[in-house]
Amino acid sequence: MSGFPIPHREPFLFLSRLEATDGEEALFAYDMPRHSDSFSLKMFPSLLMVEAMAQAAAAFHGTKLAGEGGGEETGVLASVDKVRVSGRPRPGDTLTIKVRRRKQFGPMVLLDGEVWVSHRLAASAELYVRRGAPGGPS
Repeated sequence: MSGFPIPHREPFLFLSRLEATDGEEALFAYDMPRHSDSFSLKMFPSLLMVEAMAQAAAAFHGTKLAGEGGGEETGVLASVDKVRVSGRPRPGDTLTIKVRRRKQFGPMVLLDGEVWVSHRLAASAELYVRRGAPGGPS
């Protein structure tokens, strides 16, 4: 069990720990594998930073609802928009993944995501999550 309310597991889990959270945002950390590790990230780190933001959005969504006494709620990633990549992490770096809820409208939640490497913004995106199970009531 990863400790996060998402189905991802190693080696495809890109969140190592929750650093901080409040009602509107959360900070997660991810310790990138080193070159000697079996799962090397040097092939497509930009795509993996987007995946880390998506996982953080889902984990924040489930953790926030559980903290409000509502239990864990599933969500479905609906869209990732306005992706900007401005840096490239290296094996061994620690990423800080920040997600902030911008607004909610009905079953849809809009979150801003950012990936930071050594106090430098490496990637950002807008993430839309639909609350509830796929095909279920909203």
